Amino acid sequence: MPVYEYVCIECATRFSHLWKTMSAATSCTAPPCPDCGAAAPRRVISQTTVLNQMGGLTPQETEQVKAVEERAASFTPKSQIEALQSNRAPSETL
Repeated sequence: MPVYEYVCIECATRFSHLWKTMSAATSCTAPPCPDCGAAAPRRVISQTTVLNQMGGLTPQETEQVKAVEERAASFTPKSQIEALQSNRAPSETL
């Protein structure tokens, strides 16, 4: 049972609609806007988040993120790092 999101062109209301079957979702016209009743809302792409069973990144993804951060740190000029460190509060210095 797919859930599609729509946005009304008339009043800019964003709403979702649960279709009973995939074929109904693709063959039927869009549902009317629940606020103003306009008959031609546009379907929009929903934002999704994919998490592993514990939530967050998998160990492989965590390693990839660390590798990217280390590569970025290796390109940061020493003068820029020192300037950033000098702007820290005294309690934050190492």
